[in-house]
Amino acid sequence: MEESPIYQEILEKGAKKGKLQILTRQLSRRFGTISSQLQQQLQALSINQLDDLSDALFDFSEISDLAVWLQNQQ
Repeated sequence: MEESPIYQEILEKGAKKGKLQILTRQLSRRFGTISSQLQQQLQALSINQLDDLSDALFDFSEISDLAVWLQNQQ
């Protein structure tokens, strides 16, 4: 069962949701309210991109750094 594609997809969705929640909370704590546009862009990221963002976050000094980072991911 653990090897089934459906099971793997469910696990991936859960992992993505968890990573997204943590990153959103960290970004909100650091920069305040995150615009709905940026939130939508965050939701569109893959798990690997969310992992990359968790590292890049330490280099951001303002919310515009996030916007630039997101633009570069497209």
